[in-house]
Amino acid sequence: MKKIFFRNSIIMLMAMLLAFPLQSSQAHAAEPIPEYMYLPFDIMNHWAFDELDNFVNADLLRGYVDEYGDVYVKPNQSISRAEFVSILVRALGLTSDQAGTSFTDVQQGKWHYEPIRIASSLGIVNGTSESTFGPNQPVKRGEIAALIVRAFSSTVQFTGEMKSFTDVPDYYAAPSIMKASQVGIVHGATATTFKPFANATRAEAVVMLQRALDLQSSDLPEDSTLTKVIADWSANNTKAINDNAFDQLSIMDKQYATGYHLAYSATANNELMEIVKEGATFTAKINSEQKLTVQHKTDRFAVVESTGGIMQITTKLHGSEVDAKQSMDGHYLLKKMPDNSWKIYMYAMTEQQ
Repeated sequence: MKKIFFRNSIIMLMAMLLAFPLQSSQAHAAEPIPEYMYLPFDIMNHWAFDELDNFVNADLLRGYVDEYGDVYVKPNQSISRAEFVSILVRALGLTSDQAGTSFTDVQQGKWHYEPIRIASSLGIVNGTSESTFGPNQPVKRGEIAALIVRAFSSTVQFTGEMKSFTDVPDYYAAPSIMKASQVGIVHGATATTFKPFANATRAEAVVMLQRALDLQSSDLPEDSTLTKVIADWSANNTKAINDNAFDQLSIMDKQYATGYHLAYSATANNELMEIVKEGATFTAKINSEQKLTVQHKTDRFAVVESTGGIMQITTKLHGSEVDAKQSMDGHYLLKKMPDNSWKIYMYAMTEQQ
């Protein structure tokens, strides 16, 4: 799932804001979701940008906030065992009501307690000894291969030609490294070496996980399930605008959106309400219906393309009237939620020539 288009706002709200941009600087004051958390400074031009950006947008990877409020993913920093297990559990939506292994260095109340409990109860992760987990120890490249193969064993078909790595000894992770190489989840550090005992970076961990997620095909959603989410979200937003029920927009966003899409929607809704307070009224009209086509889907993620749709927004304010037409062409990225519903976590508008 590679995002090859630029970020943009929700079509309808963007058209309104283009018609009458805000003069006030208070539009973001009531923002309930921190949009800035989805805009890390240090992944642009990174070799793993697509995967890192996708994980950030989908709430699978979280950044670090410095004293100035800037967010950094630190893609070249090593990732700990606790961090990787947490991302793995989050990405797969894993749950378990079993106790799991009791580790002396994993206490209840710690941020990593639940994901480690879940992963250990499902047999995905073991400790560094019989009684310890080593949550702060850097996870090795070979360890990641083993964890991924265990976690995806029922949802990915590990078939194909194995790669031959000269530096992978006969040890517990070797079979997993070979399996993961069959389907391209892991690549070599060079043409003949894997570096199984090297500390994995955050970027490497995310890329390997993304490759595995892209291969899941045991429980694919129906195309209609995915397109209905987008169609319903668009239709309900249009109705709320025409009914002047702007307070319903945030409620519907929480029903249909998550991740970056939800955070951006919150910002756009705040800006919209500022214009409404100034006396603006709106009318939304679909001039051309969008065609929704599922381009890619796995058990937990999907990409849906929208083409041909044109939205017209008529905005009236202080005796002036502006018509704004906006193409609805773009790509919607969706993820499966813990309750098995699907939500939009990213909308990327196609850049107009």
